[in-house]
Amino acid sequence: MADVAEFAAGNYKYIVSPGGPFSSGVAALPGYALRRVRFARPIPMADGFAFIKKYLEHEGRPVTALAACELRSPAPMTREQFQGFNGEYLKTLHQWGCKAGDINPLARSNLAPITEVPSEAMFFAFTYTVPEAGAGGDFLISGFPEMKDGGVVGGRDVSLKGLDLKARFVMSTLRERVAALGRDWSKITAAQIYTVHDIRPLLDTVFAEDKVSQIGLAWYPAWPPVIGMEFEVDVRSVRTELVIDAR
Repeated sequence: MADVAEFAAGNYKYIVSPGGPFSSGVAALPGYALRRVRFARPIPMADGFAFIKKYLEHEGRPVTALAACELRSPAPMTREQFQGFNGEYLKTLHQWGCKAGDINPLARSNLAPITEVPSEAMFFAFTYTVPEAGAGGDFLISGFPEMKDGGVVGGRDVSLKGLDLKARFVMSTLRERVAALGRDWSKITAAQIYTVHDIRPLLDTVFAEDKVSQIGLAWYPAWPPVIGMEFEVDVRSVRTELVIDAR
């Protein structure tokens, strides 16, 4: 059973991922909602953090209200490179107090686009909590690839059969995470798929069966962040989303 804890400083709860650079998902506490902001064009990670700090201050929210980050990388990384990247990413968050002891509560997704490839790590979007009377149902689940017990589900098989196996495993795990947060899968407002492979046939089966094929499903032609992974998905239930030009 997933371990869920509250991050009172951010007004949300999260699925604990011990030792991980991010949690498995977040949900706004009663009386709070999630608000997602996408940059009109991705901006460098350092600039993104600076923008987010000023933006939250302007909105009257503490920096600890930051609940999720969506990133873009130039290329998929080795596990060692990924570990180094996470160390740099966490420096700012830890300085802001976005941590619970040794646990990192924020949710996250990251990917390496195969078109319009960035020259450095970039911010694509961020999500934060806002007070809202009667709210508390919003949630966001971190990007999850086809990894199980340190291995890749389906291995290197990217045939339709292999992709179907990967997709069903990923979606089943996302369902478990939504349930762990005490949230309703039917309330999902958007889903994002990260893969370089053709997922069109899966829309008729896996994603239609999970009732997410027509509610804002976005497919990004991209690799998951770590070499060896082929397929990743995240889902969210966020009723207010903005697009901002930060340049």
